[in-house]
Amino acid sequence: MPLFSLRLEGGFSTEDGPSAPYRTLGNDSPTGEVIVGVPWLVAAENIVYTLDGWFRKMPGAANVNATATGATDSVMGIFDYWRMQTTGSPTQQTIVYSGTQFYRESAGTLTSIATGFEADKMPWFETMGDVCVIATTSTVDVPQTWNQTTFAALGGSPPNFDFHARHKNRMWAAGNAAAKFRLYYSALDNHADWTGAGSGSLDLPGQISGLWSHNNELLVFLGPNEPEIHRMVGSAPTGTDAFALRPLIRGVGATNQQAIIPAPGGDVWFWDDGGIHSMSATEQFGDYAPKFLSAQINDYFTNQLNHNRFGFVWGANFAGAGYALWTCTRAGAITNDLVIMLDYRFTPVRFALWPAYAFASLAMIRDVSRLTVPWAGTYTGRVRRMNQANRNNATVAYNGRVTTPYLGFGDAFVDKMLQKGRVGFVPKGDTTFTVAWRRDGNTQQTSAVSQVGNAMLGSSTDDFVLDTDVLDGGRYVQATFDMAGSFKELELEFSQATVDVDYEPHSFTLDLDSGGMGTARTLG
Repeated sequence: MPLFSLRLEGGFSTEDGPSAPYRTLGNDSPTGEVIVGVPWLVAAENIVYTLDGWFRKMPGAANVNATATGATDSVMGIFDYWRMQTTGSPTQQTIVYSGTQFYRESAGTLTSIATGFEADKMPWFETMGDVCVIATTSTVDVPQTWNQTTFAALGGSPPNFDFHARHKNRMWAAGNAAAKFRLYYSALDNHADWTGAGSGSLDLPGQISGLWSHNNELLVFLGPNEPEIHRMVGSAPTGTDAFALRPLIRGVGATNQQAIIPAPGGDVWFWDDGGIHSMSATEQFGDYAPKFLSAQINDYFTNQLNHNRFGFVWGANFAGAGYALWTCTRAGAITNDLVIMLDYRFTPVRFALWPAYAFASLAMIRDVSRLTVPWAGTYTGRVRRMNQANRNNATVAYNGRVTTPYLGFGDAFVDKMLQKGRVGFVPKGDTTFTVAWRRDGNTQQTSAVSQVGNAMLGSSTDDFVLDTDVLDGGRYVQATFDMAGSFKELELEFSQATVDVDYEPHSFTLDLDSGGMGTARTLG
């Protein structure tokens, strides 16, 4: 009987269709299994990828603050503020902007440091001179400073800017409602001097939507309506190396400051209405062919997201895990109700959707574990620490689901007959996950796969023997189950929706009846 083993070669894609061409990768198994490539996935929800191309349920998220700042407070921003000081060790404070207040977090407690601000505005944070400078998109709240002791309005008569960036020992700012096209800069080495010698401004041909210090230049993004990118070069207002704006590209810009993130290899990634872009790719191809990182999910990006809320996108690069995250809003929703995950350890990159998470903001925080991990802000006055081993979202279950395209396992004209399925996985305890299959247009069939290993602590049926048995999480096992029915093409799905239950498949093999089957054809 022919055995067909799957090799997952791609991530979530909306550009490749529901059915994949039959492509064998050779017969390199001692059991005679034919290796079949799965070039993309039609669904990948609440999962992360493993480096062999397979996947597991995404990590969970736990509340940082035991008490909400307010049941309906939107946590619009979080920032990891380290004050270097002149003596002693650096001190850390995590700043949280929730509802109408700014808080500092310590051991799970949020303590208010300032109140009376406009709620639901997008903040931005930047440090200079050991002081955290804070601005929001409010047209009434002026920029503020926090030095871990005093919260006060930014001095030096600054414009009421929305976002800012430290570059060339100055603070640069934009987003002033009275002059959206104007780029401001402070005096040298002084974030609190916006009118004295050495301060000034430069005007752009459109609305400034983002700033980023990159490769000794300040990138100035325009958008969202007339997207462009300009390079601000030079080191002083006057002289032989005077500040100057040089156009880089038209037709590509940024939706907002918060969607811009630092990326691997010194790159910068950012959003506009057309997709997710790489600055190095944009620089390489110029005006002729700007490359979208999100080409695989272009249809989803274009038609399934609420573009009117792109100004509320937050991004974060979780370098320790090898993926980037953006929280955004799906079509028809009015708050962020989706996180898009981009895994850059693969070429090309792989996407997955995390609809279990509805986060107003994201940030990378140096945690008590000394790891820099993502934190997120909810719409219910809570900060959540992500990357948790328990598979729950603040005790709420979510479904980790992956669906393959329809696969022919030979000529799609020929009927094949299912016999058995075999899945290899890392056991996760006395639980199950589901393998489902759909034969052509028939009703989906399912099998519950037990994750119980040969020895498990706490089991009433197994005795764990020291130095002999191995705990479930340290083993790799295979389970076989019956499958039935004829098909021309077959869709497969893997899922696990139980609270605090992970699953981690690493292989799948089909046993098919050879009667009437054509010869396998290798396409590449």
